[in-house]
Amino acid sequence: MRRYRLAISVTLVLLVASAAVVGTWLWARHALGEGIARWRDEQIERGYTVDYQGPEFGGFPFALSVSFRTPRVTTPQGLTWQGPPVLGTAKLWDPFTIDLHFPGLHRLNASEEAIPAAADVELPRQADIAAEAAAGRVVLRRDGKVESASIDLASLVASGPKIETVTLQRLTARLGPLRPGDSGPSGDTLEQLDLVGEVLGVGLPAERGGLLGDRVDRLSFDSTLVGGIPPGKPETALPAWRERGGRWQFRRLAVLWGPLDLTADGVLTLDEAMRPAGEFETKMKGAGKIIDRLIATGEIKPEAAFAARLALAAMGRPDSVTGESVLAAPISLRQGMLYLGPIPLVPIAPVL
Repeated sequence: MRRYRLAISVTLVLLVASAAVVGTWLWARHALGEGIARWRDEQIERGYTVDYQGPEFGGFPFALSVSFRTPRVTTPQGLTWQGPPVLGTAKLWDPFTIDLHFPGLHRLNASEEAIPAAADVELPRQADIAAEAAAGRVVLRRDGKVESASIDLASLVASGPKIETVTLQRLTARLGPLRPGDSGPSGDTLEQLDLVGEVLGVGLPAERGGLLGDRVDRLSFDSTLVGGIPPGKPETALPAWRERGGRWQFRRLAVLWGPLDLTADGVLTLDEAMRPAGEFETKMKGAGKIIDRLIATGEIKPEAAFAARLALAAMGRPDSVTGESVLAAPISLRQGMLYLGPIPLVPIAPVL
């Protein structure tokens, strides 16, 4: 009799445990499915086209996976991305944190609206990017909005019609988390979203890097986007973002390219004509080596090089560690022009 009761008790425990596992999996699947659907609806509201086959769920009973086949996204400006199948996995107790894997071929196509035809140059409209390794993570809120996202791509090769091959050793980027910030001009709270990115080991086509060389060792930035960009197409969303006091704060911009070692920090916004505007404080190393390369290639005359070295000695300060001269100079964007100190360099076009 005891054995019979024990068997019944064990069976009941197993049934309850099985029901709990099944119920948890079904809840997680439903929650993740709703989160994905709400995210897609939000992108469509912003003017994007988001297509894919799926989502297809799996992993029952102890894991949760979701996959998308033939994903395709088109921006309001006419830029289309097509990618390989995307596989996501999530924990049953945290279905809104999704780890993604998407190695393979990523194709970018631009319409005539995205890249206007130039009078004397036919610009490339297609690029293929092969990623040997591609992973990421997306954290969704229950309303379908992205709380944070990150990607980590390795061994990239970019090519295409009318495009010379470019290689990248690694590309990483992180977006989020979203958090409340200070009040804007109208008194409403401006949301803040961190944006961090880094590119390592960029191999340019032969002799395309000019004086700096055909390998860029590092490009990176650490920034915060202040003022959430409202839903809708860019032509309405960006002016609204500017009016509410939106800005892009860069704690650090860094470039290590051949002899050039540049760091900067500053703020970008948009002016009344929707052109980038802002100011950056910069520090640059390697100016002396760049002057040497200009002399070697004959691009400047010896007397001009001598004057440049005098200016560098007057404006530069020795690095406390290496003793190399560090040149500090402000860079500003105003009234549609980029300035180095008081010197205008290149015009700046509107973003719309």
